[in-house]
Amino acid sequence: MAFNVNDTRTMLAALERTYAPSTTLVDTFFPDERVFTTKVVDMEMRKGDRKMAPFAVPGTKGVNLARGGSEIKTYTPPLMKPKRVISVEDVEGRGFGETIYSTKTPAERAAELRAKDLVDLRNACYRRQEYMAAQLLINGSYECKGYADDGKSQVVDTINFDFKQKTTLSGSDTWDNASAKIYDVIGDASAKIRQNAGIIPTIAIVSDTVVKYLLENAQLLKWLNVPNANNLSLMSIQPRLQRPDLMRVGMIQSLNLEIYSYAGGYADDETGEFKPYIPADHVIIGAPKIGRRLYGAVSQMEDDKALHTYASQFVPKYTVDTENDTSSLALSSRCVIVPDWNDLWCTIKVK
Repeated sequence: MAFNVNDTRTMLAALERTYAPSTTLVDTFFPDERVFTTKVVDMEMRKGDRKMAPFAVPGTKGVNLARGGSEIKTYTPPLMKPKRVISVEDVEGRGFGETIYSTKTPAERAAELRAKDLVDLRNACYRRQEYMAAQLLINGSYECKGYADDGKSQVVDTINFDFKQKTTLSGSDTWDNASAKIYDVIGDASAKIRQNAGIIPTIAIVSDTVVKYLLENAQLLKWLNVPNANNLSLMSIQPRLQRPDLMRVGMIQSLNLEIYSYAGGYADDETGEFKPYIPADHVIIGAPKIGRRLYGAVSQMEDDKALHTYASQFVPKYTVDTENDTSSLALSSRCVIVPDWNDLWCTIKVK
């Protein structure tokens, strides 16, 4: 049987051998993935309780302790489907990086272009996931917008998890005020998570504007400037770049909390302008692995005129329009990002 580089299953295998772009929020908070064999997915959230064992009169068979239930929502994830088109004009001339003496044929250039497009489309889907994760962590919900054939934006769905642990500071409490009690606010957020969720938050991801507030805060500087080694062990603020978009700011040892500044962003759908995933003056405090990504199966009609269903994170589709001398490559993905519960993290708007 002849090898077909444009076959869906062949491209699926190629996708599995490529590497994802850096996605700090997804990698930190939602690293686990589950792929469903159906278009719909089950979003299940379950929380333990703190019921005490009841006393019983000697000789009784015991007092029933009600079992805590779980909340299950069946949901059809919205479809992401970015596409790239290759025309004859794209491959007739010299490609990017080729010498003027290149002997590549248009067919070879087209194959190379499809391989690059496959990675670009996959990376675009990952950026959308990172945006969904950011909106979920900041607002407890995210909006999925789709595009009709006329190119006009329309809302597909809003996914809401009833998040109530967001604090907006005001007045003299805002962190641009050097006298603000930053340590107290962070400590209160950590205590809230420990009390409500029963876990210790170990990571804080902040916008780049927050780093300046930390470095200029009187309360933090008072502890950082003391000469006693025992007092210095309370915290350390030593900003250091780890990636172009990620800086390790420091550690608050007393809270077991590591602080990172994240400057990653995306091109806005409407304006094309760069926007950071974490808006200015925001802090997210939580623990790693507080949720997961769920993928619904993708069904599509293919060259054999039959409908095929694929249980995969990303499903490519290659089509040819012989009348217009073009080919197109689309990548479909049905993804929803779900927290294990809605009290596993806190968000602070500090100004």
